[in-house]
Order: sequence, then C-alpha cells, then structure tokens
Amino acid sequence: MSRGADVEGVSGSTMTRQLGKQALLDAAAVLMDERGVDNVTLQDIGQASGHRNRSAVQYHFGSRVAVIQAVISQTMDPIDTERNMLLDHLESTGATLNTRSVLEVVVRPLARQLRTPEGRRYFRIGAQLINHPRFMTDAGGAVTVNTSIARCAAYLLPSLDHLPAPVVAERTSQVTGFIIRACGDQARLMDSDPPARPVLSVEDFTTNLVDTIMAILQAPTSVAHGPDAAGPDAAGG
Repeated sequence: MSRGADVEGVSGSTMTRQLGKQALLDAAAVLMDERGVDNVTLQDIGQASGHRNRSAVQYHFGSRVAVIQAVISQTMDPIDTERNMLLDHLESTGATLNTRSVLEVVVRPLARQLRTPEGRRYFRIGAQLINHPRFMTDAGGAVTVNTSIARCAAYLLPSLDHLPAPVVAERTSQVTGFIIRACGDQARLMDSDPPARPVLSVEDFTTNLVDTIMAILQAPTSVAHGPDAAGPDAAGG
C-alpha cells in the first residue's frame, strides 16, 4: 500500500490532521487541569503538544474558548449519546421511569468517567467552568446543554410539583452544580496522595450521589409561597 493510500476511507493527510488536533486537546486538558483554565495560553498548548507550527491551535480551533469547549465536548458528547440510548431503550421496553431510574441514567454514564485519568481530568476542568462568568453563569443552564439532560429533566420535573416555581428553579440549579462539583471533588480525592478522607469506590460514590440528589429533590420547603409570600425586597422592612 502506498503512503498516499486511504486507510478505511481516511487519507493519510486527514489522519495526520486528526492526530495533530487530538494532541492539542490532550495537551490543553492537562494544562488546564494543572494550571486552571484562565492560566493557559494558545502558545502554551501548542508547545506542550509538541507541534512545531506555532499557529496550530489557531488553525484547528480558532480561539482559546473553542479549545475549552472542544475539551469538554470530547467527553460530554459520548455521555450524551449513551444517555439517549439508555432512555430510548427504557422508553421502548415500557420500563417504569421514576425519579430514581432517571437519575441513574443521568449519573451513571457520567460518574463512570472517574475510572480513568482522562475522565477525572474532565471533572476537575468542569468544576472550574460550572460558574465561570464566560462559560456558565448559572449551573441550571447545564440542563439545556445536551439533549439527554433535557429529556431526563422532563421526567424529573414532576417530582418537584410540591415546590413553588422559584424553588424548583433553585433546586434545579443546585442539583446540577452539586453533581459536577461532587464529581470534581471525587476526582481530586482519587488522585491525591494521600487522600484527605477515605475514598469511596466509584460504584459506592455513584450510589451515594444518586441518594443525595434524591434527597435534594424530595425535600420539602419552608420557603413561604403564594399570594401572601414576602417578595425579594421584603427583607429590608
């Protein structure tokens, strides 16, 4: 086979570009995990990736924001696909989709990423971004990021019918932020030597995370609501 021949329909030059792009993403993820997303430049990424072309990052991604989005998407997109497949299966078989079973769909494909160094790195970067002013000002906005979460939310929201609408919005934001931060904290703990506290297995961590989210969703509220409830300015007297 000649050097220019296609390999399974992918030309040698295309494969080289794909490998070069992946090297940039790998380097970006390591640097952003170690230094923080705001402390890594395009030049840093290019040098760490081993690219000789100083404009390689600009060529493949265009901007630092696009690099960060690509770093997150390379893990998040397969998780989104898996969740959608799980929902498709459950819906097609007529399985009961209660609060816990849907939370299992949300959490398990995500928490499984804790089993690999790359997955733990993804969580630590995600924890940096969850309330970053340039990426996500409200954790509740993560519900709209991919289709699987939007589908799961449609099943979960009825479990919040006992709460007034403002509290529902607050709980949604709290749960979303909690999941991402809890996974980020677990990822740091797992890679600490020594860890600051006993480390749960990934399976036990996942089960406990679902238990905790269930408690947040099902907890009653002491917040006053209805026509006589105090407004946001009432605290001032």
